[in-house]
Amino acid sequence: MLKHKILPYINPQQIFNLVAKCPGSIFLDSSLVHSHYGRYSYILVNPQQEFIANSRSLIQDDLVIWNNILKQYKSEINKELPPFTGGLCGYLSYDLSKQIESIPGARANTVPDYILGLYNQVFAFDHIKEQCFIMVNSFDGADTEALLDSLLNLYNQATSTLVVNELLPLVNLKSNYTQTQYIEKVEAAKEYILNGDIFEVNLSQCFSARLQSDYPLNLLYKRLRSINQVPFGAYLNLGNVKILSASPERFLSIKGRHIETRPIKGTTSRSSDPVLDKQLIQRLQNSVKDRAENIMIVDLMRNDLSKICTPSSVRVSSLCEIESLSNLHHLVSVVEGDLKPDRSVLDIIPACFPGGSITGAPKIRAMQIIEDLEDSSRGVYCGCIGYFGFNGNVDLSIAIRTIVVNNDILSFNVGGAVTLDSDSLNEYNETLIKAQKLIEAITA
Repeated sequence: MLKHKILPYINPQQIFNLVAKCPGSIFLDSSLVHSHYGRYSYILVNPQQEFIANSRSLIQDDLVIWNNILKQYKSEINKELPPFTGGLCGYLSYDLSKQIESIPGARANTVPDYILGLYNQVFAFDHIKEQCFIMVNSFDGADTEALLDSLLNLYNQATSTLVVNELLPLVNLKSNYTQTQYIEKVEAAKEYILNGDIFEVNLSQCFSARLQSDYPLNLLYKRLRSINQVPFGAYLNLGNVKILSASPERFLSIKGRHIETRPIKGTTSRSSDPVLDKQLIQRLQNSVKDRAENIMIVDLMRNDLSKICTPSSVRVSSLCEIESLSNLHHLVSVVEGDLKPDRSVLDIIPACFPGGSITGAPKIRAMQIIEDLEDSSRGVYCGCIGYFGFNGNVDLSIAIRTIVVNNDILSFNVGGAVTLDSDSLNEYNETLIKAQKLIEAITA
């Protein structure tokens, strides 16, 4: 049973300030409201249960457990309420894919393969209608009225103070590659392409730094969202693991059994000069390489969705369209389908995870080559962040432009797709363009 109240709209950051330091608190933050997504932000508190992968965890067993939980607390979609009203929320790391696809790897994972919480207490913010919802699902005889009052109390404590101009402590960011080393990796990837192993592969470099123990991560996130507004921002306080994401990319969403994926492939910087900015858009639209990258991933995602969707429903509704963020232009396509009647929403994990836009094509061979060429495990990077709702709705982002802090070690990866036509220096520079806003936030 779900109880809710509708309140006047306030900036969700005002409430998250009160709970950011509480383990288990999650902020799914749409600071860029887009016509296709970004209407809602969510704050989740007080998980009733946590699922944390360990060395003995088997994803096949975990999927059965999670599916049973979603069935146990199943609710109907209420169109008067936001799409997410409670459920499972957290992250799946890229390295979980090694188990799904049996990718051999000797490197130790830096974070658990997944951390998911079971949430029955939710704030939701409708940025278009300017409403705030507080919602509580009844669990095992819990006092829903008391829980609703506790959320209302947090709402009433929120203030309008959103300071973002405080100085952050200095950190010393270092990459695991020099420019020369990254270029050598690109050239090695092109050799795989010449030998017929793959058509395309995503390669990344990793920046990292050690933080002082009292580093103000919530301030870092405020700064990141103030300079880099995106539809799929997130801050997850998961105890020793904290995730600050400014992702522009939807991995998969499900609404009423309808699935959508929006792969990004093709990126260029923006200019403050309107004339030059338009030229950059035209150059990206006309780039044979970037369009080829995008189309290859569209074919891959069509194949993945076809495993779990009714065959006639899978279609490409948009191909290589421009979407613009504060500092970047992207080529984005949309692939859609309808989930088969006998499939669970959790079947998207073995069928589609990880997203093809951050692996390459063919997918499994590209993942094997990533394991061969990259010097460190990816962890959260290129996994996914988001929710599986009791009402059957799902929304997951690709964990790119994402900072992870694990026991005071801050790290983030940036990468790009390598094809036979890739210029190695240009590929290196593209990773720096993608890193620009993250570095700016950290070093401001």
